[in-house]
Amino acid sequence: MAEVRDEVRAADATPPVPTIEPLSFPAHVELLEFFLARRDAVVEKLQELLNAQYKPPRYLQDRRQLTRDFEECFFTLPDLGADRARLKGQLEAAHWARGFKPRDMGEMPNDLLQPAGLMERAFVMWAHTRWPSRKARVRHAHILFNVYLVRQLALLAMRTWDAGAGGTAARLAQAQRVLDAVWRGASADQPVLVRDVRWLIPVAMSPTTDDLAPYFEVAEEIGANFADDDRLTILSATVRIAGGHLRSYLQYYVVQKGQPLGDSGLVLLTRRSNALDFSLLIHGLVALLDAYERAVESGEREKRLQFADAICQGVSPDPELFINRVDLLAAYTMVEHLFTTTDDDGHAAYTPLGRRHVRLLEEYKARIGRLAKPLYDDCRSFRPAEGAYSPYGVLYGVASNIVEHIAFKALHRDDVVPFGLEDVFVAGGADKLAWVTGWRKLPHIDRRLQRLYAFPFALAEALFARVEQALRTRATDEEGIGAARSGRLHVVAADDAEAASNAAAIPDLPVRYIGSSDIRVVAAGKAKAWDKKQIADARMEGHVAVSYETPGGWVAVTKDFLSEVLGAGRDAKVVGLPGTAAERLRLMCGVLVVR
Repeated sequence: MAEVRDEVRAADATPPVPTIEPLSFPAHVELLEFFLARRDAVVEKLQELLNAQYKPPRYLQDRRQLTRDFEECFFTLPDLGADRARLKGQLEAAHWARGFKPRDMGEMPNDLLQPAGLMERAFVMWAHTRWPSRKARVRHAHILFNVYLVRQLALLAMRTWDAGAGGTAARLAQAQRVLDAVWRGASADQPVLVRDVRWLIPVAMSPTTDDLAPYFEVAEEIGANFADDDRLTILSATVRIAGGHLRSYLQYYVVQKGQPLGDSGLVLLTRRSNALDFSLLIHGLVALLDAYERAVESGEREKRLQFADAICQGVSPDPELFINRVDLLAAYTMVEHLFTTTDDDGHAAYTPLGRRHVRLLEEYKARIGRLAKPLYDDCRSFRPAEGAYSPYGVLYGVASNIVEHIAFKALHRDDVVPFGLEDVFVAGGADKLAWVTGWRKLPHIDRRLQRLYAFPFALAEALFARVEQALRTRATDEEGIGAARSGRLHVVAADDAEAASNAAAIPDLPVRYIGSSDIRVVAAGKAKAWDKKQIADARMEGHVAVSYETPGGWVAVTKDFLSEVLGAGRDAKVVGLPGTAAERLRLMCGVLVVR
């Protein structure tokens, strides 16, 4: 039990912002410009690397070795110099040190724009079809060169505010200048992967990590360090990308697992699993709702629709929760070990991150209530149309996967369409639909698998219809009079006979919502048996409403009761919760908990 105690206590401690060695932003800009000036020399080295049909199969699938060989094409240039050579790996190291090191997820890809990964996949494709000629290899090498530069720019964009707000705009402009130069120097047969460097900030944070705190710290820093236009562009990209990621999660279960969209089990699974994404969506949505309201008041039609589009995409993974059940949403977005702590007097209290999040929740609740009507009026402009493209049907894992899809498709086809990352989140015509649908139409991929990833118009239509319906419901009931009533969880102290008597008619919270690693608690029938890893993982991922230590282990209450019990309008009670745990549960669930 000592091991799980250590893991949980470590999770309870608010992690300090790591000390990051200061980087020279101009030096990294100059390094990328140096590579751009020697594009042809690097591309020649890369095309030689791609001429690998006679290399052993083991080498062709050794991503670490391919990564080393790929980077050598850049860092063995004869006039590189020692100062530039020392910059190798610094941006990645700083990003990882900040807490964004991708989690090892086995065979599931989870990394940030790895050209070596694209090479590995290309070798598989070419082995099943035919190996490219030298002319084709040069073209492919240009694409991989561009992917590498975009990756470095994504890492560099995360360093624009290291020195504080002063000069942030200038540093962002420098990074944009390099990105513009990437495409200005590219030939017409190269896909423009992303045009706006501000979109690379959410891309850089898209791989799954072990630590949740850095995401909230960065969200706060974006609000503090960027001018209004830059901040809103970054947050709009973040909200659109997060909404698309969560819709993709739904599509996976609906299309590939055959679960109905409204299935109660699927609702529980996604709400339980999405604490981080839901929380970060609140951070972005508050700012976008504020900008949307200003655009409505000023009559700026184009801006109004742009913000409405982003907001609707943001709430689309669970519109009923985001629009009509904000009391439940608030509890789902809370992350116990990040947002609550114990003060010097032994009482539960919010951390600074928690206080900020609670303020944002209150602001979100007020804004979504008064803006539901104009949002409903505007949302009909985004309804999916048969034969056209809608972002409600796009399917991907994390944002960097989209850039990789675009690049990898270009390794197979010579014709390039004029769309990039930003275009994925804006509706379009048949040409854009064909482009997105074609990402996985590759000669070595099984037709059955291609059908699984085909654009699901019916599902896109259904996902959007849920947004429209939720907004319609809220717009016609601005005061929330007709909103579904949420139940309450009554917390009763074990030694309070009067409270126990008053709550006697209220059913106990079912044991299935409580897990414990304490064998005595489980033997007494007060919890289901959870092992130490289940407890630690559930807490770290934000899946629990509260957890506490017992003499023999830990107890955790999962968030599933929020929907299945309170969301259904039923009350429940829990007896004997320790005092600090009861206080923490109240902080986590707000008005849903009664002591």
